[in-house]
Amino acid sequence: MKAYISVDLEGINGILHSSQTQPNEPGYGRAVRLLHEETNAVIEGLLEGGVKEIVVNDSHWDARNLHIEELINHPGIFLRSGWQKPFSMVSGLNEAERRPDFAVFLGYHARAGHARGVLSHTYRAQIFFEVRLDGKPVGETGLNAALAGHFGVPVAMLSGDDTVIEEARDWLGDIACAQVKEAVSRYSAVFPCQKESLGKLRETARTAALNKKHWQLFQAKQPCSIEITMFDPSMADAAELIPGIERLSARDIAIKHSDYSVAFRLMLAVGALGASRRDPYFS
Repeated sequence: MKAYISVDLEGINGILHSSQTQPNEPGYGRAVRLLHEETNAVIEGLLEGGVKEIVVNDSHWDARNLHIEELINHPGIFLRSGWQKPFSMVSGLNEAERRPDFAVFLGYHARAGHARGVLSHTYRAQIFFEVRLDGKPVGETGLNAALAGHFGVPVAMLSGDDTVIEEARDWLGDIACAQVKEAVSRYSAVFPCQKESLGKLRETARTAALNKKHWQLFQAKQPCSIEITMFDPSMADAAELIPGIERLSARDIAIKHSDYSVAFRLMLAVGALGASRRDPYFS
């Protein structure tokens, strides 16, 4: 049995501020230590559940947060690191050689615009004001699960705060979830005992591997529609340069395609172009 772990940082226990999530900022070193602890706890649980091969995809920022020498030393562990990746947080799921039986989303966070989710955003925090999949507000959980489903990979487990777990179950149903903190507001949370959190992650991962009832294959409608509200019109101006992107209003664009993987990559391209239009003199 093979598994895939998409590892983000904002949903890790102990993390509540953006300064903890950026290299060279206060708290980043501690955040990375906590990130490795949670990743290793999930790896341990998956191995106990009979998984023989695990691909760990570093999915935060520039994807250079995890260090292979600090992950559990096991011949079946592979770290997918660095940027640029064609499918970002879920890159590699389309590769037949290491196609997993299921995916785990570790350290995830609520969607952009959530009233309470810790460090809530959807992919491009300063570019995407809101993202909608087939008309419904969506976060990285739903977008990534839909891409996994497009490639035939179910999602079995997710961890993060209570708000992203609620979001995940709304989109995916009965996946195994490990809540590692309670959201108070965007920059505030209640943190439980670290030892207990790591134990919960390990046991949830083991349960997810052993019980296929938690494996949920989520697929977007065909053709799919990804609508994005940008932070300002200049970003929508840039997005409109891409053939096939429809301008809906001053700040809204739409991506429609029969192939979800194409729509997903267009979304990533829209984010990259939008970032080029950020005005450093106007805030």
